[in-house]
Amino acid sequence: MKIRKNILGKRELKESQDLFKSYMILTETIKNHKWAIFLAVLAGIIVASPQAYFRYDNQDLYQGQEIEILRYSPWTPLVREASDGHFGLGSPFFKDGKDDPYLHQPVDTTTLAVLGKIFLLDLNNILLFARFLFPFLLFLAIYGFVILFSKDKLAALASSSAVILGSTLFGRQELLQLLKGESPVDAFPFFQIVVPSQPLLFFFSFLLVFWLFIEKKQYRYGIISTAILGLTFYEYFYNWTFLYAFAGVLGLIYLFQKKWLDLKRIALVLLGGLLIAIPYFLNLYRASLYPTYPDLEQRFGIIETHAPLLGFVAPLLLIVFLLFFPRKYKERYFFGLALAITPLIVLNQQLITGRIMEPGHYHWRYNVPLAIIFLLVIFFAWFLAKKGKWAVIKKMLATFIIGISLYTAIFIQTAFYADRENEAIQQQRYGPLIEWLNQNAEKEEVVFADGDLSYLVTIYTPLNVFYHPLARYFLSASRDRLLNDIFLYYRLDRVNKEEAEEVFFQDRVKFSAVIYGMYYQVLTGSYQNIPDEIIEEFVQRYQASLSIPTDVFLDKLWDTYEVKYLVWDTKTEPQWQLDQYPFLKKTAEIGDFIIYQRN
Repeated sequence: MKIRKNILGKRELKESQDLFKSYMILTETIKNHKWAIFLAVLAGIIVASPQAYFRYDNQDLYQGQEIEILRYSPWTPLVREASDGHFGLGSPFFKDGKDDPYLHQPVDTTTLAVLGKIFLLDLNNILLFARFLFPFLLFLAIYGFVILFSKDKLAALASSSAVILGSTLFGRQELLQLLKGESPVDAFPFFQIVVPSQPLLFFFSFLLVFWLFIEKKQYRYGIISTAILGLTFYEYFYNWTFLYAFAGVLGLIYLFQKKWLDLKRIALVLLGGLLIAIPYFLNLYRASLYPTYPDLEQRFGIIETHAPLLGFVAPLLLIVFLLFFPRKYKERYFFGLALAITPLIVLNQQLITGRIMEPGHYHWRYNVPLAIIFLLVIFFAWFLAKKGKWAVIKKMLATFIIGISLYTAIFIQTAFYADRENEAIQQQRYGPLIEWLNQNAEKEEVVFADGDLSYLVTIYTPLNVFYHPLARYFLSASRDRLLNDIFLYYRLDRVNKEEAEEVFFQDRVKFSAVIYGMYYQVLTGSYQNIPDEIIEEFVQRYQASLSIPTDVFLDKLWDTYEVKYLVWDTKTEPQWQLDQYPFLKKTAEIGDFIIYQRN
């Protein structure tokens, strides 16, 4: 008995010692990196501030269940869809197609939905939480990677600040506006949920752990790297394509150097990621069998070409790296060299595949952040071994970069709030209507409304909509369906045969975006450049459809898509005049809105 008590006593003592040791390590870590944690918190606050301040600034108007200041985003309805239990994201706008293969990787939006369930958050608070949490985590991920890679704390602090808070300074048009004292109000990307914060968090987390794997040769880091890499297949297309290209380049470098063990380690990580990705490729194969899939490829901006793309940032990054990056530490140099070469490869993969994706994703999500990091790491390396006044200059430079990044972010966010506050206030009129739909409609029923209201319905209710432009990015949105839906809105707007050609050509950008997505934007540089003959075709189809009376046309679509409620916004759509249709029964009238059901 006494022996057992001694054993238990020793075990409890050891557990206490281990707990104390862990506490001391944590305390020391926080102390050593307190400025990174402080700036990460500050970055999260700046990103979330427009939404949070709206609650305070309009507290008499805002009651906690209304529409908050929103940046138009394709990701917000997906978060709602996942919150409603449709984790496959097959069709967040339409009632049909819920079980279709996903074309938007589900990990990021599902993560937000799960966090909302865990912390009992409604959608507004999920968005606010995400806008703080993920920039905060991303700041620490970038900081962790840079400090491990460069061994320079000041470079890590400056890089993290510049990427998250100051990246707008690296856009030519945005920089010119800022120099004029004007704000590019939509140019601060991290206020938008999901992209870019969550993909970049995966990206830099992988680089951090993968570098530890290369540097320390410990397989626990290899296992974590493999898990992160595998998850990127379900998270963001441009993430896994960039990371596989990077690992491939690094593998080739090791092949030339005959570093067989390092090459084996990389191969195991890449193979492990592919094994995790098997369900992703099966889903993609299922999607490719759908008759709408070729149209969806176009809408996502995939075009057939073998033309090279160079840009400015990618070649500059490689040239600066080759000329100035320190070669003292070979492992670090070749890891960085692979990262510097990869932007040129992903921008020009079409030389081999013949198919190009929207290049802006690579440019802004990866090429610009990596260029910022490498430029600062190189520049700070000049002062690394310096003492005296040079060390002071280095600290002053880091302080200046952090300060200008903070100023830029605050300036843009302040201008964004001033620009959008009135719009957000006006949107409060939708609140009572949204509340009525949530109380009276059953989950998954279909609502017909205009574009603005349809967008809000998909965010703030568990209902589906008859039509929304973003539905073009899902398999259930065939070309004919989208055209018929648009034609109905033109009918309600009383566009007749004689007016159709003039109106359709005025709205050519809308037709280009809705029917062809990003295709003409990527192919020609502008949505405006959709060929005239295509618009003419749409005009002729619309004019032919007018032979069917509007009430018959409306009734047919009502049956086809199981519409339960039609909401008329008499303030913004006075020309609709829905009272003239006898098969519609007025169910409720809420402010400017009249709700109809079928007789």
